[in-house]
This record gives sequence, C-alpha cells and structure tokens, in this order.
Amino acid sequence: MAGPPPLWVLMPSGQRASGEWIDDTLRERAAEAGLLARSPLAARFPRQRVEVVRGADPEAEAGRRFYLRGWTDGLPVVAPTLGRVEDALSWAPEPPDEVLGELDPLKGLATVEKVAANAVMAGCRPECLPVVLAAVRAIADPAFNLRGVQTTDENVTPLLVVCGPAAGAIGMNAGFGALGPGWRANAAVGRAVRLVMNNVGGGWPGAVSLAGLGQPGRYTLCLAERTERSPWPPLHVDLGFDAAESVVVAMRAESVINVTGGLDDLASVIGSAASGFTMLHGGVAAVAIAPFVAKELAGEGLDKADVKRRLWRDGRLPTDVWRRTWLHRRLIGARRWPEWVREAAREGAIPAVAAPEASSSSSRAATSPSRSAPTSRRGGSRVASSPGASRSRATGARGSNASPAPRERSPDPAAALPCRSAPRAARSRPPAALDPDPAASRTGPHRRRT
Repeated sequence: MAGPPPLWVLMPSGQRASGEWIDDTLRERAAEAGLLARSPLAARFPRQRVEVVRGADPEAEAGRRFYLRGWTDGLPVVAPTLGRVEDALSWAPEPPDEVLGELDPLKGLATVEKVAANAVMAGCRPECLPVVLAAVRAIADPAFNLRGVQTTDENVTPLLVVCGPAAGAIGMNAGFGALGPGWRANAAVGRAVRLVMNNVGGGWPGAVSLAGLGQPGRYTLCLAERTERSPWPPLHVDLGFDAAESVVVAMRAESVINVTGGLDDLASVIGSAASGFTMLHGGVAAVAIAPFVAKELAGEGLDKADVKRRLWRDGRLPTDVWRRTWLHRRLIGARRWPEWVREAAREGAIPAVAAPEASSSSSRAATSPSRSAPTSRRGGSRVASSPGASRSRATGARGSNASPAPRERSPDPAAALPCRSAPRAARSRPPAALDPDPAASRTGPHRRRT
C-alpha cells in the first residue's frame, strides 16, 4: 500500500538582506546559553525556499522537525504547505516577495510570504493574513523599538488592538474573555506575530530574548475594540484614521493586571511601582474600558479627555514610595530619570505619564457576531504596563468594507492597559465574508491563482 503523499512546506525562518539565514547566529547563541538540547536541529535544514517532508505521517514529521529547529512557541503548529500558504496569500494585497521590514534583532526580512507561512503555522485562517501583515508592519516601525522588546530582560510583548470592520469580519472577540481562550482570531493573530518575531526576527527565549520570568502574553495578547457600544470615538479615530478604516494598534506591554472598580481604583494601580518603566521611558497609558462603564462615565458628562485628566491627576506615585523602589535605589538613581519625573518628585507625587494626553482610552468590545448574554453590572479593569507602540493599516485583497453585523451583547468588566510610548498602527480593509477552513493541504508544487 502506498504511503501518504509528501508535504511541500515553506521555510518560515528569516534571511538577512545578504542572504544569510538567521538560524546560524541563533545556533551559536543557543550553544552559548546551553540550550541546544532543546533545539538540537537548530540551523539544520535545507537552505532553500521549500522542503519536501516524507514519511508515514508527514504532518507529524514536519511538526517534529520545526520544533527541534526552534521554529515553534512550544505548542504544535500547522505545517505551512504550499497550498495553505497560497490560500493565505490570496488575501494579501502585496506580492509574496514584498518586504515589510527588517525585524530586529537579527535583521531577518519579513516578506509577505514568510509572514504568511508563520500565520499558517499559528492556525490563522486565510482571511486573517491582512491583519497579521498590518501588525508586522507596526512592530517593524523603528518607533516601536522591536530590538528592545526582543532583547530586554523585562517581560515585554506586543499588545495588539484591532479596530474597525476587520475585527468583526475575521471573528475577533473583545467582549467577555477577550484576552483569554475561546476565539481563534484573537489566539492565532497574536500567535502569528510571536512566531514571526521568533523565526524572522530571531527572538529566541533564553538565547536572544532574556525576559526573566516571561508571561502568558508572549503566546498571544490580542483583542478588538467594540466601537458600536462605545459612547466615545474609537481608538483609531483618536490616532488620526477614518472611522471606516480597519487599523491594528501595536503597543509594547509588560503585564496585565485586573482591577475591579472605577476610575479611583484604576488610578491607584497606575500610580504605583507598576508604572516605573513607563515613567522612565516616557510612555503612554492605554486604558480599555467596558462599554457599560464607559456609558456610565459618559452619563456623568465625562469624555475621553476628562477620563485621561482624572487618571493623570489621581494616578500618582508618592515621592517617598518612588525613592524606595528598586528601580530608583539600585538601577537608575536620581540622575537618569526624565526632568518631568524629577520635577514632579519635588512636588510630592509622580504621574505615570508626562501629560494627560499621553494615554489612549477605548471601549473594550467584541465586533464579531455573538449570542446574547445576561446583563451584567460589574465593573473592572486590566492594566498592562508597556514601553511603546506602533500602528498600521491592514489591507485585504478581497472583499469590501462590509462586515457581519454584531448581535447585542451584555456589557463586560472594564479593562485598563497602561502602556509605554505612543501607539503605532496599520490599516486593514476587511474581507466581506469568511471562507471555510481548508479541508486539507495541497501537497504538490506551488500553483499560482490567476
């Protein structure tokens, strides 16, 4: 009996502009760190665009090889076959060989095809690719400081916020459980960006990325904004985009802290040692608030600017507490802090950011169709300390600006995400409808659609 046909899989690893594969450097770094037992096949692969995988179970064999080469996040991946990648590329507005940017720290070229291969590995449906491409453009922006994210010993990861019609079109959640399990788009889009960072940028944990403890957000940290339930303009409009556009906002986030309560409770978390690096590096505080809470605040006559001013006024770290922090006593001292921090310290308390405008607030919400749920009157927040951000439009090759109309959903707890530095973003034009999952990969030579 004949065995299964071989798989033709795309190499997800990055090459520099010189043609060198970043894996050679990564193998050296892994050897220095004593990590080759984890990735014994690092840099051991055919130096070509496509690899043919044969065996009794080619899918399992491809997964085994990718794991041993260091090309996964530790979880199983979908083999990026030529057929699967071609399906994804049919949604891309750019040609496969277009370079979105050089990704730090190892300067791998993020071509559209490389990004598509990693998106397939992450489990993205084809129509998610424009959003992933936008996110990669955003983190490739020098203002995002990807080198810092990839090499710091802090637990920094991209926080991705998808705004506009694309979120609903790809089924992304931003309501209950938006940062938890259960929604494929949230999980796979964020995971795809992480795999691109790992395989094209070279951010291997322990070898290049030296984050001490790490955090679950390094698998995925991705949600959407539910603009139709917000009393305020959406985040991407605040950043200068049109309301009808779809935009991915990327921010450098350290952690997520759940806060139950109102603005006073949020301010108490923002005005704590959790904002130390935000103060040091001159960042922003991104606060995501549940639609129910936002409507209550709007009912009190508060707009976004008012909320920002309240949090800036009340979210302050007392100077005596600041002086006792490890960051001040052991790492920075008194001289390297920005002048605005030192001036505020002399006045007795330090805000997390230099000015009220250095914060981004939005209503956290789900734009995908969902079943109705019982009304909740809970309030709360999440805080993600972050050193920076980027924004980019995501543009799809198919469809229009139409998206599925969301059904009514009950309000959910608020979320606050204080983040360092200004957001970066990328536009996206969403597809009009969702394709079913591909039944199986095509295994023969690459075929282009016309």
